[in-house]
Amino acid sequence: MKQQHDYLRLLLDVTKSLTAELNMDNVLHLIASRVPEAVQVDAATIRLLDPTGKKLVLKAASGLSDAYLERGPIDAEESVLSALKGTPIAIVDADSDPRIQYPEAARKEGIKSILVAPIPIRGKINGVLRLLTRTRREFEPLEIEFAAALAEQCGIAIENARIYDEQKRQLNYFKGVCEISKTIAETRQLDDIFTFIVTKLPEVMDLKACTLRLFESSKGQLELKAAYGLSQAYLERGPIDDELATYFILNGEPVMILDATTDVHTQYHQEAANEGVGSILAVPLSIRGEIIGVLRLLTAEQRHFSESEINFAMTVAEQGGVAIQNAIDYQKMESLLKDCNS
Repeated sequence: MKQQHDYLRLLLDVTKSLTAELNMDNVLHLIASRVPEAVQVDAATIRLLDPTGKKLVLKAASGLSDAYLERGPIDAEESVLSALKGTPIAIVDADSDPRIQYPEAARKEGIKSILVAPIPIRGKINGVLRLLTRTRREFEPLEIEFAAALAEQCGIAIENARIYDEQKRQLNYFKGVCEISKTIAETRQLDDIFTFIVTKLPEVMDLKACTLRLFESSKGQLELKAAYGLSQAYLERGPIDDELATYFILNGEPVMILDATTDVHTQYHQEAANEGVGSILAVPLSIRGEIIGVLRLLTAEQRHFSESEINFAMTVAEQGGVAIQNAIDYQKMESLLKDCNS
């Protein structure tokens, strides 16, 4: 009973610490440093599934060398696969158990025993918490149950931080839309509108780069009008008119490309790899329902654009289309006035 009481007290203590922090990075590092102390182990790692749901990404760790952390992916490790199905797994002899993928790395690191617990987020297993010891340890059922409960609290803390981050992003996007709309509505020079859009979006959305292309009626092709954050070599890689992404854009649909180096929606995979482009979000520029161009947002890392990010980009593209049309009309009016005066 005393041990159960101690575990309950520790669980409440750790939960209080986690729920008090809302910054995602801080939450992850707090978990990795706080949980080993609570469970009395030597090290911990947190891995979460990437946006595809197929690959585990190391998010935080404590008590382990870089060499061990960089030993390779553990997605196919049997203990991890079991945890991803919702079952905690205890490994007594990490250097000889067949369920461990890198036994030699464990020996070099001095890892003897490992406890792997699933991290559930919104009812689905989204990652694993691994607790590691440098002394051989047979985890008791109560310890395994306690680790699983801690992992559940980790999932709640991570989800709370995600919600908080999303709310902050949405507020920033709302402010961004207001600022962008006001600025481009007051601008009459097309080049100034183009430049403002491609430089402001990376600032607000934390992007690597942005490009804006318009359809040229005389050529029937997309022509680059403005770009930010990209080399001339990448910009001159070739036309994007025949890309599958452009086809969907012409139908008014945003296109999210998770991996710009392999996705079938794009053509220039090697060029994207050389440029360091991770993901791309392409949205249509339109005027009164007619598609006039493409706005492409590029990231350095692979990134799953959220619904709020897509909505923000679509709103900016819509406002941009209106501003472009207003600028075109203004230039036509200026030209007519000049003709009349001459």
